[in-house]
Amino acid sequence: MVVEKLQSHELFALLTPKEVERLSNVSGVVKLKEGDKVYSEGVPASHLFVLLKGRVELRRPTKGGLSFLVEDVLEKGVFGVSSLTGGERYLLNAVCVEDSEVLKLESGVLRNILDENPRAGYATQKRIAQIFFKRYVEVMGKLQTIVQAVSLGLP
Repeated sequence: MVVEKLQSHELFALLTPKEVERLSNVSGVVKLKEGDKVYSEGVPASHLFVLLKGRVELRRPTKGGLSFLVEDVLEKGVFGVSSLTGGERYLLNAVCVEDSEVLKLESGVLRNILDENPRAGYATQKRIAQIFFKRYVEVMGKLQTIVQAVSLGLP
């Protein structure tokens, strides 16, 4: 089952069948309920996740218990990407906002596969960079809206 999920996702399209099998051996599907945390900010970043069903919010915690919505992850969305970029810890909270299923991948094994297969490694890191840049642009848009509302005195 995990093999099929990996083969059908664009992020893993350039992996060989042997690499897919190797990754599937350290991966699994996890079922989560609404309100469950997939991971918390500050926890060691050891896994990459692909949302198979449901919805997950990525939130940046702030002082006082509030949080800022960074991204609303939908089906086939990838998150926990700091685990592939050398980040030692997750930078956000990932929280299920409805019952969800996620594919949980061991990042260390995936990093090794990508190091050994430069073509797949380059394509994957390119996609990860696109994910980060999209999040950056969306967050900057949200901040711009907040700043404009504050400076204009809007509610």
